Parts: sequence; C-alpha cells; structure tokens
Amino acid sequence: MALATSAAFPAHSVSPLGVSPLAPAHDTLSDPAPLPIPSLDGPLRSRFDPRVYSEAQTGLVRRDMSHFGRFRVWGKDAAALLHHLTTQDVKNMRPGEIREAVLVNNKARMLDWVTIMRRHESDFWVITSPNRKQTFSQHAIRYVLFRQDVKIDDVAADDALFGVFGPQAAEVPGPKWPTRRLPCGGFLTFGAPEAAMPCDTDTFNILRVECGLPVSGSELTEDFNPWEANFDFAISSAKGCYNGQEIIARLNTYQKVKQKLVGIRLEKPNSGRALLRSGEKDAGLLTSSVLSPRYGAIGLAYVRNDWNAAGTELEITGDHSQKVVVCELPFNRD
Repeated sequence: MALATSAAFPAHSVSPLGVSPLAPAHDTLSDPAPLPIPSLDGPLRSRFDPRVYSEAQTGLVRRDMSHFGRFRVWGKDAAALLHHLTTQDVKNMRPGEIREAVLVNNKARMLDWVTIMRRHESDFWVITSPNRKQTFSQHAIRYVLFRQDVKIDDVAADDALFGVFGPQAAEVPGPKWPTRRLPCGGFLTFGAPEAAMPCDTDTFNILRVECGLPVSGSELTEDFNPWEANFDFAISSAKGCYNGQEIIARLNTYQKVKQKLVGIRLEKPNSGRALLRSGEKDAGLLTSSVLSPRYGAIGLAYVRNDWNAAGTELEITGDHSQKVVVCELPFNRD
C-alpha cells in the first residue's frame, strides 16, 4: 500500500461526500494559511477585523479551510485501520456520518485532531490540521498490516473546503456537515456561501480562543493527552483495542488526569508560550493568548489540578512577568 499524492477523484466525479466539485476559492481578506499559532519568539499578532468579529456574533462568517489536510482512506480494512488509530468508534459509523476524533500514539499522546466522514461502507474521508498532513499519512501507513486492503490518497487538491459559523450557520442551504473545529461549532461545506463574510486569520484566532478551541502545534501536541485537552466528546468509552486505549481508559477510570485546558485572563497578551507558577511551584503552561475586543487579554493554558479551579491566581515569571487568573471555558459563556 502506498500513499497516492495525485488527485484521487477526476474532475467529472463527485466530491468525497457526494457534492459536485467546485473550483478552489480563497478568502478575500487573507491567504489560506495554517491555523494561527502564536510565535514562541516573535511578537503576538493583534490585528483583527471588527466587521468580521461582529458578524461572527450576530450573523454568518466563513473560513476557507482548503489548506487543511484531506485524505481518502478506502478499502475493505479502512474502518479497522481508522478505528485502531483514533479515539473514535469508527467501525460503528453510518454511511454519511461525520465524527471528531483524536489521532494518538501508543502512549496516548495527541498527534492531531481529525474529522472522519464515512462516505460508504469501506470509504472514508479524513480531515487533518493544516500542519499535520504528513503526520497523519506517515503514522497511518505504519499501521497498515501486510495484506490489509487499505489505500490512502491525498485528495486535498480535489475540492475547496469551507467552514461556516455564527448564529445563522444552520440556515446555509445545501449539503453541510456539523463540526466542532470552528468557534462554538459550525458546519463544513464544499461551497462558499455568498452571504457569509470571509473570516481572516487574526480574527479567527481571537474567536477560537474565546471559545476554548485548541489547535495543533499550540494546545494539541504530544505533550498532552486527549482528556487534558477536553476531548471527551471525541473519545469512545465503548470501543477497545486501539492505539493508546489502555492508557486513555486508565486515566479516566482511576482519575489520573493531572491537568486540564482552561481559560486564562491576563494583564496583557504574552508573546508566546509561558510557564505558569504558584509561588515556587510550576502550575501549568500558557499555550495561546490574544487581545479580545470583549474580554481583554485572554488565553488558553494547561493547568494542573491543584490550581485549575476558576478564580485561582497564578503568575508568569521572567522578563514578561504578570499576574493571571484561571477561568472556565468558553469565555463567551453568556
């Protein structure tokens, strides 16, 4: 079995979910770049579009997601492979169903957040994070057993992919599929709704932090496990025999999860990751921070159980020292 890098669907075919292919299109406000990840060295980007930010609260916005990885995994043993690689119960998915899952290694550490769509009985579509395309393909190939009937095709070039979100997202006509990959939930679609305002990268970053939405490279890394990242919704407790399953089950059963992804209120945005301390003790790690028009300087952080209750005061030390306060996610609970 070899990874095919050429398009798996000819121009006259239907797209992976049965929608006619569309010519790739991109946001007019920004180039389709990977999801924003605060630099560990450079200054934090604080630009945003107030029109888009407001529209996301009251109307409809779209995010060009054509830069996300997309793979067709197909063959008689495709379900078994994806079932083994992820935390989701893939074998029991119905044709046409979509589920979120976490790609994990054998130590139950997170490799990526993947969205799995079952097209037919032995045909799946897998969406990966933009900066985790090779991670998925290389990891999946490693677990294909001799004589298993599985093929993995890179189909990202076949169709444009958009995410729509905001209060009016459910009213978008045409085929669409629910996803949690967008701020406070939204839908995936192969068409760009004309009525939806394009969402730029900086505004998207603010919205996703407000909603407590983790991204690969910042919150989703091999330093953490799915329980810590609040991926309860993507973990099947009914399935067994998958990569990292024993560790994931034990962490939950015996309450061994030692930290959680929480919200943080800061005095000012930090320029990158930062250690959080309580006195002389390490309390956690700040992974993202932004300047929100509604909530001021806020961020996401993994904080250990002794200090992750809302209202707990912690501190960033060093050259950029400041006081911070733990709070519940999402920030926009109202």
